[in-house]
Order: sequence, then structure tokens, then C-alpha cells
Amino acid sequence: MKLINTLALVSGLITISPVLAQPTEKYVIGVENIEYLPYYDGSGTNKRDYFGFSKELLELFAKQQNIKFEFYTLPIPRLYKEFIEHHHVDFKYPDNPNWQVSYKNQHQEDINYSVPSLVTHTGIASLKDNIKLEDCKSLAKVRGFTLQGLEKLTSMPGLQVLENDNVIEMIYLLHKERVDCIYISHDVLKYNIEEFFDTPVPVFFQHQLPVDHQAFMLSSIKHPQLVKKFNVFLKDNENAIEELKQKHNFIVE
Repeated sequence: MKLINTLALVSGLITISPVLAQPTEKYVIGVENIEYLPYYDGSGTNKRDYFGFSKELLELFAKQQNIKFEFYTLPIPRLYKEFIEHHHVDFKYPDNPNWQVSYKNQHQEDINYSVPSLVTHTGIASLKDNIKLEDCKSLAKVRGFTLQGLEKLTSMPGLQVLENDNVIEMIYLLHKERVDCIYISHDVLKYNIEEFFDTPVPVFFQHQLPVDHQAFMLSSIKHPQLVKKFNVFLKDNENAIEELKQKHNFIVE
């Protein structure tokens, strides 16, 4: 009789355990609806489509915390509105205190930022090597991106800035000489040229010009404790994160 009861108990545990393993809490992360690989790609028609290094990094964190992240893609300006004004998303990724500063200052929300999960090298690319800032009379950038570290360029009279939602189109604009320069991450420039152009496009990342080291952070208004746990996760999983970067062919600079 005891044996039967024991078997029944074990059987019950086996049946119940998968249920207990399910994530107990769900959170919505607002992400950008652009292709910016290898970092991320949220450009699909389904607002929940999201790919790349960022998704894998965040899902690794969620798995360790036994929580579930739902990714929701939006244009950058609207994403900030949904995050800061409407509170429709729990987190924003990536974020940075230096992005959209004037907008954030209008809304006195207490935004909690993680430590950097990734530091990108973002600057000017051109068809010519070793150019000067004065040679960039027209520049294309991703819509909603902040031009960091380029105050000298942005203060130049007559500078034409074109905004685009598509990185590949930005590179085409440069290749067809419709703009003099583009503002882009070195990793993203290399990835898109190698993946989406049949023949190599001679585009030069201008290392001699100001290059901004932009930190990708996880931000939240409603869940500061999870942001702190993300900081611990980044520290405790350095090897796994480095393997993810190698998997996505990040440039070692």
C-alpha cells in the first residue's frame, strides 16, 4: 500500500513539475522597428517579430529569472511615448540617458537604467577614406537616432540631414552619392554590406573622425528591481555574452 502511494506521489510530481517550470510573470519590452543587425531586427510586419543579438541576450536573462519577455516593435518616437507617457511597455531596449534628452526632460519620470550591456562604435561612413567633417554637407541617419559627439558637424550651416527607417537604403543613398555621409555603427555597416550586397561596396568607416561609444542599456520606470537583477546577470554571465557577440560577428575594436 505504501508502495502504491509512493508511486502515486511521484507520478503526481512528474505531472505537476512542467507546470511549475513555466514563467510566472510576463513583461513587455518596447524595441525599435528597424533592421539594425547584428544588434537587432524589428522591421518585420508583425509587431512581435524580433531577432538578433539583443533578443537572445534578453531571453537568456529572462530564462534565468523564470520570467517571460514579450517584444513589441514601434517607431522610435512613438516607442518613447508609449514608454514614458503611456506606460504601455515595461522596459525599453536599447536605451541611454543621452538619447532623446529634450523629450525625456519634458516628462519628469524616474527612468532606471542598467549598466551597459553592449557598447557600440558609432560614427561617420563615406565613400572616400580619411575625409573631414566639412566634407559631410549631407548626412543620412536612422529616424529618431541622436547624433552624439558630432556637435561640430550638426552646427555647420547648411547641413542637410535625411532620416530613414532602413539601414540598407541609407547605404544605397551613399553608394548612389545622394548623400555625402551616413551615421552608423561600425558593426552594422560591416554586417549589412556583407549580407545584403552582391558585390562589395567600398564604404569607409571614418575612425579619424569623432566616434561615439554608445552604450546599450535596459531601462524601466516601473521595475527598477529587475533592472538591478539585469546588472547582476551581465556581470555573472560575461563568458556567455561574449560567445553571443562572437556568434553574431561583432567587430573587436
